Amino acid sequence: MNLRYYPVNFRHYVKYKIGLAPAYTQTSESERKCLQKYATGKKTLVEIGVFEGVNTRQFRSVMNAEGTIIAVDPYPRSFFNLLGFAWIRRIAHTEVGKVNRGKVIWVENLGKLAPKEERIMSHLPVDFLFIDGDHSYEGIKGDWEAWSDLIESGGIVALHDSFNGKEPRIGSEIFTQEVILKDRRFTFIESIDTLTIIQRN
Repeated sequence: MNLRYYPVNFRHYVKYKIGLAPAYTQTSESERKCLQKYATGKKTLVEIGVFEGVNTRQFRSVMNAEGTIIAVDPYPRSFFNLLGFAWIRRIAHTEVGKVNRGKVIWVENLGKLAPKEERIMSHLPVDFLFIDGDHSYEGIKGDWEAWSDLIESGGIVALHDSFNGKEPRIGSEIFTQEVILKDRRFTFIESIDTLTIIQRN
């Protein structure tokens, strides 16, 4: 059981529900503005690592009016959903539900497994992918290998925590710098704070 998460998450959930606390996000204001710019008008978007849905809500508000966003996050929980990340999941669904635009497909699975689900296959390829899930080297490696070939030409990939200039570097930064940015299928566009933007050739 994820007992160590329960007190903090439940207290935050209560404060959120009564309007005393906003949904949490780990992206900076500058990163969110950048993400919004590249997500605007997109038709099929994927976010790996939804957390409390702040960015998902933003994506839904600016995507094509008939678009689809695939929101991927395993939200591990236990004991009849009372412990673990169940409260975070509830906040995310509430946040994203505040925008009535297009369609949202919730996938409670690992990013690397999501494109194998039958209900997702009909939405491939995609024109926007935001990777902000498992920040370990193996985690982002799995996400990249599963999704990189499913980006249409001209499509955008946004990578969070892909650069911070500090030591020790985390896995997502190492994999981005040593593997993704050397992938000839993609062209570097820009970076801001810890966010990197690339485009499928």
